[in-house]
Amino acid sequence: SVADALVARPDCPCPRRVLIEGQPGVGKTTTLSKLVLDWTKGDNKALSEFHLVFCLALRKVAESQSLVDCIFDQLLPKDSPFDEAGLEEYLQSNNKVLIVLDGYDEWEPQESHDISKVLSGKILRDCCVIVSTRPSRTSELLKTMRPDTRLEINGFHQENVSIYVHKYFSNNISKAKTLLEKLDSSYLSTGITLTPMFLLLICILWEERDDVLLSDRLCPLYDQLILYLVTRLCAKENIPFVDDKMPPNIASAVLFLEKSAFDGLLRGKLVFEQEEVTRHNRDILTTQLQLGLLHKQPSPSKLRPSPQYSFPHKTMQEYFAGRYIASYVTIQEESAGRALLQENFGTVRKVREMDNVLIFACGRLGRKASVIFQYLADLHQKDLEPVEHDFHTFYDLGLKKDWVRDTEFDDLVSMEDYVTFQMTGIFTDTPAVLLVYQTYLETTLLCYYESGKIDGFVEHFLQRRIIQFSNPTPRVCRALAQVMKCDQLCQAQKGSQQECDMVLRLMHTRQFCLGPILDTLRTCPSIVELNLRESLLGRYGPTVTKPSLQLSRQLPHLKRLRKLVLSWNDLLPEDAQLILPVLESLRMLEELYLSGNDLHGTSDIFSNILPFLIELKILKVFDCCMTSAEIISIAHATVKNCKKMSIFDFDSNITTRQEYRRIEQILSLTLPVANELATEQRSRFHPAAEMVGTKEGRRMFAKYWSSKAN
Repeated sequence: SVADALVARPDCPCPRRVLIEGQPGVGKTTTLSKLVLDWTKGDNKALSEFHLVFCLALRKVAESQSLVDCIFDQLLPKDSPFDEAGLEEYLQSNNKVLIVLDGYDEWEPQESHDISKVLSGKILRDCCVIVSTRPSRTSELLKTMRPDTRLEINGFHQENVSIYVHKYFSNNISKAKTLLEKLDSSYLSTGITLTPMFLLLICILWEERDDVLLSDRLCPLYDQLILYLVTRLCAKENIPFVDDKMPPNIASAVLFLEKSAFDGLLRGKLVFEQEEVTRHNRDILTTQLQLGLLHKQPSPSKLRPSPQYSFPHKTMQEYFAGRYIASYVTIQEESAGRALLQENFGTVRKVREMDNVLIFACGRLGRKASVIFQYLADLHQKDLEPVEHDFHTFYDLGLKKDWVRDTEFDDLVSMEDYVTFQMTGIFTDTPAVLLVYQTYLETTLLCYYESGKIDGFVEHFLQRRIIQFSNPTPRVCRALAQVMKCDQLCQAQKGSQQECDMVLRLMHTRQFCLGPILDTLRTCPSIVELNLRESLLGRYGPTVTKPSLQLSRQLPHLKRLRKLVLSWNDLLPEDAQLILPVLESLRMLEELYLSGNDLHGTSDIFSNILPFLIELKILKVFDCCMTSAEIISIAHATVKNCKKMSIFDFDSNITTRQEYRRIEQILSLTLPVANELATEQRSRFHPAAEMVGTKEGRRMFAKYWSSKAN
């Protein structure tokens, strides 16, 4: 929980600055509201240390407000027993205050503002600060805030979806059952149902009518929500509504809202003055409020109070902005649509910041989104093509250049992005420049996916036939599953062997979402490299759809596989017993990486499969909890059957020095396994070397080195 992040730990004795990030609708605001509620109850020891907790919505913060102004306007009643001067004095003299800032991505920062000063530590440095944001603004916060603790909210697990649906329909169990039946196991394992807000929308629509179109695309979900809101208002006001054609007054209100949403996002504006959403036409505003598309909120000014309005959620504003682009592109000539994109999405950075708007626009346009696709392809060619080769070869060649000092891509990646890499690189192994490339690919992929034209992505962005994503989101995984089944990709595999060789790398997932992709592997028999490093296939994967079982059923179909990476998945012996036996069918396999899993008790399986893997050149079972007897058994089988073997890494298993020497003798010293030399070399490159005598140090040390060699 977030409260646990405030508890002292070895690497941070006094946590005071916590950064929370998460995708849209994943529950950041709800999580922080729960934090405040827990404080009021006094049940949490970490939270009970604070005398006061202030939770501020940054979208409501005005440019002219001080921090104290914000607290009074958002949180305190008018008859509060103390004044602003008293509160300011209390804040400055007390270190038992927790300031929670929700929605940094919904606020336009200014260096002179109190909020910026709190984040940078220029004022109230003794107060504890928690701030939430979307990932698109994380790099900026890392530079400004320099957090000592960083959390990511991933949304629901598969089991949570069923629990949530049953709670929502607690008075109608049959309705809950039919909804869950429609959301089959494949659908539940990834996609928008893992996002709490989107699952809520599905439940709302399902409650109204059980013929709702269930899709893993966002745009149809919002389209149906708007239709539901319009239908409800028409029924309430006795307004004729036939064939889903909006009445004129409602159509005008929606159309005006599209332009307001788009203009607001371009200016970083999520809270609007009355004239900005009405243009002096109060009937339009009344309709927007009746529909529930806008919410009225208190004015931040006490001297000149005026009503302000905002969308219920930022994604709703992004949806309407996407509708505006779609309408503009549809009505105008193609050149005008391209000019609009060039003016407002002229850089890779702007595309990253406004990604959801483009995704919604493509969802509305469907197969008419070609002008957006062509623009994204041209921008990719202009700004990202120099990075493409490095991106696709990084996991083969490793970190071959100093990305921080390389000035070639300074226009593409800011120093804030490099700070992000310094914070996350040890978890993703991907430099900031390459992460920028990946996020652009993700946006483009989701644009094609929402439009229903996924074959276009294959044609324009998979010419190298390499699919590679680090820490892919559930939505990205769902889209990739469609890519894997794309006719164009499957047909290409019928060409010459070299032309249709395919590489699939999906690594470092922080929540299991690969289920749909695993189920499609058999459709791509031309995969020559499969890298699923650190993807929660074992101990921490879902129990309902067992990933190791899914994988074991698909691997035999990959007859041309030459490289398989399953390292650091926390596979248990029972997982290995499912996966290892099927490897005997992979007769062309040259490289097998299994480090960082519990393979205890599997040496007999190795002995059985190695006679079939005569092409094997690299075998890594680094830190796999195996005994010396097991390693010796594997070594014998390796020497006997794998004549082309060049690297057999069995380091950090349960072996004594004497047993290690015996293994060396079995291998006849033909493989690079000199333990003392390897340890000496590794100790030079990692700070955990001084801890190598401890269990924690060995684990940290082993994981680091294995990450550099799969």
